[in-house]
Amino acid sequence: MAPGATDMRAPLATMAARRPTDVPAIELTGLSKRFQTAEGTVQAIERVTFAVASGDFVCLVGPSGCGKSTLLNIIAGLLPASAGEVRICGEPGGSVRPDRIGYVFQRDALLPWKTALQNVMLPLLLRGVPPAESRETARHWVHKVGLAGFEHHYPSQLSGGMRKRIALAMTMVYRPSIILMDEPFAALDVQTRNLMENELLALWAETGSAILFVTHDLEEAIALADRIVVLTAAPARVRCEYPVPLERPRDVAEIRTTSAFLDIYRHIWRDLREEVAASHGRR
Repeated sequence: MAPGATDMRAPLATMAARRPTDVPAIELTGLSKRFQTAEGTVQAIERVTFAVASGDFVCLVGPSGCGKSTLLNIIAGLLPASAGEVRICGEPGGSVRPDRIGYVFQRDALLPWKTALQNVMLPLLLRGVPPAESRETARHWVHKVGLAGFEHHYPSQLSGGMRKRIALAMTMVYRPSIILMDEPFAALDVQTRNLMENELLALWAETGSAILFVTHDLEEAIALADRIVVLTAAPARVRCEYPVPLERPRDVAEIRTTSAFLDIYRHIWRDLREEVAASHGRR
């Protein structure tokens, strides 16, 4: 049975104490975001504080529209914060080299006029890697994600799952310290999603990147994560954090049937259910 049967929620201070000598890969302190609209000011994120240790896999869950994607965009440097601080590997967010962060979106960002191999080469070429070396490294990653023989296929000739594999290879090919993932498997059927989740765990175990993964699917979060951060209904705040003390390596389909998995699910759903209900009540 999973530990923490009475209360599995883990405050930030408890989590940070596990790795006292580590500089977090991602550290958010009092992060807030406001948008100006025709109707006035909208508070999207409010005083969010949490950290992701180097090499950890953390999932963000919360009601739809609570600000999860906005949070990722601020971490990635695509949006400015209204208040608070983002630190990446100990450095202020705005000063971080772009090759330290990879971003996998819900919709793949493959260029339709380039082949699978050319798409995977692109991040390396943009970083100044010589073409011959880029091609060899990209071919290695296309094979690693199980698409040997499809190097010269265009995105329109690939299934949804294949395109997701290429999108993963495009991110993993330059080995970023941090990978942000915004519901990357949401559009896939259940069987393909399970395959992709296992593929992601295998690649993550090899690269050692820190992953911050947004999902609306609590089962997916538990199957993947070391830790789950539950956000409130908008404006997003951290309601609580849960460790996921399930052994690795994991098979995401098999682990869903274990008693430990179900116990964790029940504990987290108590908090998440209240926030989903609150979100519906505000609409």
